[in-house]
Amino acid sequence: MIPLIDRTMMESVFSAHELVTLDDRALAAIAHEPTRTFLREVGLPDQIGWFEATQRLLDGDLQIGGDPWQAVSRRYPSCPFDMSAWLTLGGIALDDVIVDTVTGAVYSIPEDGAPHLLNTSIDALAYFLYALEEERPEYDVEASTDEGVDPEGAERRLLFRMRQADAVAMENPESTWFFVLRYVRNLLQD
Repeated sequence: MIPLIDRTMMESVFSAHELVTLDDRALAAIAHEPTRTFLREVGLPDQIGWFEATQRLLDGDLQIGGDPWQAVSRRYPSCPFDMSAWLTLGGIALDDVIVDTVTGAVYSIPEDGAPHLLNTSIDALAYFLYALEEERPEYDVEASTDEGVDPEGAERRLLFRMRQADAVAMENPESTWFFVLRYVRNLLQD
């Protein structure tokens, strides 16, 4: 399967030093090859804004599964997801972003909600972050051009792109992505 995004595309909206990549030693515990390849060759942006990587990811000190995820599993007993292979990547606002190191699916745990599928793959997550940065001049007054902003247009275009790239991710109306799109529409205000 062809990835949705590559390093060149990511570097067109994020600086190279913002993209977190990991070496083979750190990635050895990740069973899902496409996730491992993505984290080695492309990387995720670490920036204050939409996505901020965890310190463990930045340090290459990955902790997969274990006691913390068993505690989360007990808190959400009806959750259908197996959290034993989960790795926290970072967060979007106050929502944790996690990848299943066996399947490659990306999940979110909202501050006030149960875990849900965020994206079907890590490259889809990165593509959504890329699209948000491409549209930033249309919804962020500080990044806008002389032409002004168009937050409603940005929201509409982003929703279209997100559905085209990862339709399954946009099926849940409670998804973190709809929270993000609301912020886009409201010029980064709630």
